[in-house]
Amino acid sequence: MWAKRATRILNLERSLWFLLCACCATIKALRSTNHAPRAAIAHTVMRLSVQEKKIVPAVTDVDELVVVPARAVYLGSDFAKAAEDPRDWALEPNQTSSEGCVRSLVEHIEIGVREAARNPHAVLVFSGGKSIDAGAVMTRASSYWQVARANDWFGVDAKVESRTFTEEHANDGFEHALFSVCRFFQLARKFPSKITVVGFHVERARFEKLHLDAMGYSWSNMTYIGTAAVNENELATREAKACDAFARDPYGCRNDVGSTLDPFNERASYSSTVKSLKSFWTYLDACPRRRFTGRFPWSPGVALI
Repeated sequence: MWAKRATRILNLERSLWFLLCACCATIKALRSTNHAPRAAIAHTVMRLSVQEKKIVPAVTDVDELVVVPARAVYLGSDFAKAAEDPRDWALEPNQTSSEGCVRSLVEHIEIGVREAARNPHAVLVFSGGKSIDAGAVMTRASSYWQVARANDWFGVDAKVESRTFTEEHANDGFEHALFSVCRFFQLARKFPSKITVVGFHVERARFEKLHLDAMGYSWSNMTYIGTAAVNENELATREAKACDAFARDPYGCRNDVGSTLDPFNERASYSSTVKSLKSFWTYLDACPRRRFTGRFPWSPGVALI
């Protein structure tokens, strides 16, 4: 009897021992899994040049870019009355010479100013080069800036003036977008995390689906504020042609858009001042018809230091 009881106790001890060993092995395996090294997140580092790092930013603590593409030059003597007489404007041939047209232009200026005033971390850029119709008197961007100042910044906080600048080389939609981003970098030594564009309703799709896509910016980081145009039907017809041209030639370097690119042969200097886009500038020099597949400083996973 005692022998049988001793055997049972011995078997029970062995079972408990094996169970204990199995539990220890399981715990060890779980600990090993939890402490396994995680896969490193891939990052691409783009470095600022020594010269870029030495430049003191003109503005700090900013992250939003508000862009107002400038479409014409005001040649009158009183910029405060720019919305009154279309004869004082050097309008493009495809623009309607009416009070309604120039009021739309001034409306865009006012919207841009008010958007920048709403966000103390925003930079407002009026973008547009010289116009053949206005000669070399003034750029479209500078003209818009003068209208805003003459109208006392439309009654908003006067501090917005210190965050309002011009970009004086762009001559088409893609250049308005890209050059304004480059201008933001020149001013802030960083790239914007959000872009707001002010224009006409019918141009929204071109900016969202063509221009931003061509420069690798996410649509989710863009806001487009559109207004109605006086010549809506005519503008829609031209816009369809422009979208088709940019779909075939995303960077507009073959002038399929029909605009007069750089009429005074004043090359933009951004390739020498925004060196973190070096590979993109090199790509553009070949006048490509396909979108750039490399990485931009604002691409996900890219660190600019």
